[in-house]
Amino acid sequence: MPRTVLIAGASRGLGLEFVQQYAADGWQVFAGLRAPSEARFPAGTTALPLDVCRTDSIAALQDALPERLDCVVVCAGAIGNKDSDFATPSADDFDTVMQTNVRGPIALIETLAPRMAPGGTIAVLSSRMGSIADAESPFALLYRCSKAATNMLVKCASQAFAESGPRVIALHPGWVRTDMGGPQAPLMPPESVAGMRTVIDDADRFPS
Repeated sequence: MPRTVLIAGASRGLGLEFVQQYAADGWQVFAGLRAPSEARFPAGTTALPLDVCRTDSIAALQDALPERLDCVVVCAGAIGNKDSDFATPSADDFDTVMQTNVRGPIALIETLAPRMAPGGTIAVLSSRMGSIADAESPFALLYRCSKAATNMLVKCASQAFAESGPRVIALHPGWVRTDMGGPQAPLMPPESVAGMRTVIDDADRFPS
């Protein structure tokens, strides 16, 4: 039986690269994205409708996924305004970024944890920009705040499921040349995803 993986936020960038690499390695890949009819995935990939900002969309995954998943990778993300000023974000930006980067991953973990195979891993893409110790500027203030919250939710989830659930880890993809990372980023998606997959494979060595 092939191993199974769900990629949440698979339409482009790092999510799409995860789909391509896992499919190439023979995994049974389920790709969640808002517009599955527009997807262009490798043969054998199952495209599923998924909007991480909607709990009903997340709940609906239950009917489309296999009984057991070996891995879940949460790639969906929003950055909001990238100004360098310390300024109050708009209500719309705040809601979009926090729903996508914080509430969505919480709901996905809560919903999918019971479905994970023994030794399974849920990996959530975070960012070094969420590190308080490494913060060097107010650039992308809202995104930084959301990723700090992402790091905390992953830590809490890893403790909640430490005894009898999946491993839950956060991943820093690096500065990657995607729509979000921009054209100046030094890393290309294949290199970033290959590195993150190595971390996922070694997830059992990380403390809860």
